[in-house]
Amino acid sequence: MLVALTLAELLVRGMPSNPVIFLVQAVIVTTTYLMAAVTIRRFEFDISKPTFAALTRFSCIAALAAFVASSSVVGLYATASLLPGGQFGSAVGKLWVGDLNGILMLTPLLLKTPTIRKSLRPINLAPAKFLGVSAALMVSFLIVFFIGDPDDLRFFYVLFVPAVLAALVGGVSGVLVVAVVIQIGLAFGVQQLPEVAPLVDLQYLMLTLVGTTLALGVVVAERANTSEIALQREIQLRDREASLARASRAATAGELASVIAHELNQPMTALVGYLRSIEIMLVNSPVTESRLRPTARKAADEALRVSDTLYRLRNFYAGRDPHIETLEFRPLILGIADLLRRRERIGNASIDVKFKTDIEQIESDSVFISVIISNLVLNSAEALRDTTAPKIEILVKENAESLEISIEDNGSGVPERLIPELFKAFVTTKTEGMGMGLAASHSLSQALRGDLLYARSELGGAKFTLILPLRSGQ
Repeated sequence: MLVALTLAELLVRGMPSNPVIFLVQAVIVTTTYLMAAVTIRRFEFDISKPTFAALTRFSCIAALAAFVASSSVVGLYATASLLPGGQFGSAVGKLWVGDLNGILMLTPLLLKTPTIRKSLRPINLAPAKFLGVSAALMVSFLIVFFIGDPDDLRFFYVLFVPAVLAALVGGVSGVLVVAVVIQIGLAFGVQQLPEVAPLVDLQYLMLTLVGTTLALGVVVAERANTSEIALQREIQLRDREASLARASRAATAGELASVIAHELNQPMTALVGYLRSIEIMLVNSPVTESRLRPTARKAADEALRVSDTLYRLRNFYAGRDPHIETLEFRPLILGIADLLRRRERIGNASIDVKFKTDIEQIESDSVFISVIISNLVLNSAEALRDTTAPKIEILVKENAESLEISIEDNGSGVPERLIPELFKAFVTTKTEGMGMGLAASHSLSQALRGDLLYARSELGGAKFTLILPLRSGQ
């Protein structure tokens, strides 16, 4: 700032008559405004989101700093007998109003420089309104300097019209730009005309104009910020209500699933017992059909698998941990795929299993893995009903300290609008679906200390990846 003051003095007035006095003056002004800047910064004057209280503090600090600086400078010249004592008050008033004008206009404008694009957003949104402000500005200058009497201060009040319009349309940014244009226009007009209103009167006029329209611009900006905050809070409230409703329905569904699992567990256990009894009775039976015993054994195994699945899911929804055990990984995946191929819901879709890992064993819950993979494969099969040559691929590969099981298909994939809420309960693209399959699979994967991710498949459709830790403690 000291350098700027020196350069300004040299460019405007030339070499000062008393360099020592000028140097002391520059030091006083620099120190005063530096202290004012520190004080304003301490009060955290945010020009991007101004408030009326912050503007009031800023204006008071600026006015006090300008008064201290102008009084000190005038006092310095009076002490050095370079200024008559009777002119002390008027000299302080002239310096004070000039400095305060500059501070009120340029300081907020400089503070807005880093966010200039955001400040120009109102112009891009409403260009016609700003063209109207520009037209009002041109008409005002025309009235002041060509139609009215520039020597009569009353005509200059016409300049309030474009300034007020700028405040209403563009807030603080509009006020600052128009105020600078008016200041430049006045400076140019005063130099071109032989007779014009006193410069100090014009400075007080500009101070009134800037102060009034800045306050109006801040009020407009405050209202806009308040409306934006209210809208954001309303959106957040709606999201919370929707999340709460989903959580409530999910809790109800979990409780219902736990009840169903409990009620079905006993009949399934009885069914297994009956099927085992049939298998035993067929040993001494005169029936010659050789397929009866293996069929009864398969039926009993399936019933036993369903019973075990119900038991594990009931424990999970009751809050118990998964049943972690050492699993022969390849037979497990191949068995799940073979079982799925025999289901009618698969249709004519092919299921290919590929292994890109040498891992033979993993510590996890076989039932949870089976439920997750079955859900994902069946979802893919339903999405491929209208697809020519439907294809489902199960790819198993090792990645760092985890195992990845990807289920991909060549369908149409998941709609973009559903991706952000894909794993939430009751989100589905099926007309008859409940939207619980992916939500349950995601919950089961997290219970295994893993994760379930979605991405676009290279086959053209959906790709769901189940990530499992290689060690259960991870």
